[in-house]
Amino acid sequence: MGNSRIVQELCNFVKLHHPKIVFLSETRMSANRSQNLRWKLGLKNCLAIDSDGLSEGVLFRDEYISVSLLSQGERYIDVLVVENPDGVPWRATFLYGEPRVDNRRDMWERLRSLCGVQTGPWMVIGDFNEAMWQYDHFSETPRTERQMMDFREVLSHCDLHDLGFSGLPWTYNNNQAGNRNVRVRLDRGVANTDWMALYPGASILHLTSSRSDHKALLLSLQPEVQSPQSHVFWYEIMWEREEELGTIIQQAWQKRNPGSDLGALSASLQCVTKELKIWSKDKFGHVTNQLEQLRKDLEALECDDPIANRETILKTKCDLDELLYREEMMWLQRSRITWLKEGDRNTKYFHHQAQWRARKNYIRRLKKEDGSWCSNKEELQDMAVNYFEHLFTANDLVNPQEIIDLLVPSVTAQTNADLCKEYSDEEIGDALFQISPLKAPGPDGLPGWFFQRN
Repeated sequence: MGNSRIVQELCNFVKLHHPKIVFLSETRMSANRSQNLRWKLGLKNCLAIDSDGLSEGVLFRDEYISVSLLSQGERYIDVLVVENPDGVPWRATFLYGEPRVDNRRDMWERLRSLCGVQTGPWMVIGDFNEAMWQYDHFSETPRTERQMMDFREVLSHCDLHDLGFSGLPWTYNNNQAGNRNVRVRLDRGVANTDWMALYPGASILHLTSSRSDHKALLLSLQPEVQSPQSHVFWYEIMWEREEELGTIIQQAWQKRNPGSDLGALSASLQCVTKELKIWSKDKFGHVTNQLEQLRKDLEALECDDPIANRETILKTKCDLDELLYREEMMWLQRSRITWLKEGDRNTKYFHHQAQWRARKNYIRRLKKEDGSWCSNKEELQDMAVNYFEHLFTANDLVNPQEIIDLLVPSVTAQTNADLCKEYSDEEIGDALFQISPLKAPGPDGLPGWFFQRN
């Protein structure tokens, strides 16, 4: 995890999929770096498996989910998870299996002992460093049947069943050429019958990465429901890396209708944003979608023939890295930090800032008048509307004039005359450049930086 690009792609995964828990294995990070990474991910809490002062495994979690540590060892973290106060608690074990074949039985004995600790729903996920069946192993040299049989036996003993997957049929690729190439499904999620009954729609997706020889596992407890999203225009500072941006804006402005009133100005800005939207779609597209498409392309190339497609795979990984840097500019803008400059490679802080601000501003539930909590989206909207309607509705029993008469005027006639004068160009310019460039844009999607630049 020492490579900044690995951290950046991890942040991208978290931003894209919004996991409540993230487990990393083989990090070899110090405890201090493990703690610092949580801020970049926007996940407030952290548990680490330490080995010789370095973290072999790290568990990050959202502050809105309860995770209690039951036990931990050199290669596992065992926790109790409670998603909400009314939910059923369930047990999760995150592990990094023994890489040495001779010591793998010790890992299986540890799993057997964990099985007997307590009853109830139980899920185990991570890198087991072993395949279940020969068809999970893609290589000219077959895998030892005895090793896989030992793995299947311990899963059977613990009543743990494979949760399946979607995506490529392997999770590890040694990236070697020719007959030295080995691909195998080492990472998986398994669960007992109680847990599978609790989450019958649970699924695992293999996520393709350009920075790791392992696939990331995305465990979804419920089938994903796509909610319609409105497409709001947003001026992106990364567009300014294209020299033709100024020409596009100038040409769009020249198409405006003549007039100097606010209505004409608003219509002119709408013309500019419309042209920018068309231009950006053709020139840049949707960065997040492009990242996802590149990952799918990479997955398809690896699935087709990873040996013959090796050069194309390497090029696709380079394109993915370049697109991650372009996304870096988007993170900077959304973090709304004032002390970083455009193109600054110091990404240590603004990933966390953007994620943390979004999480802080998101309303997950509200308390009703009877003291109960509501988390239904439609009910939350109605509660918010009713609250502010009541707050800003005039009280017929109160005469506002009686209150106004008690106020002592603080604005003199001369001050009032100065305030009512027409604004000068200098005052407008001073006010414009006092606006923080990347703070929240207006309804037109244009931040202060757009007007300062143009």
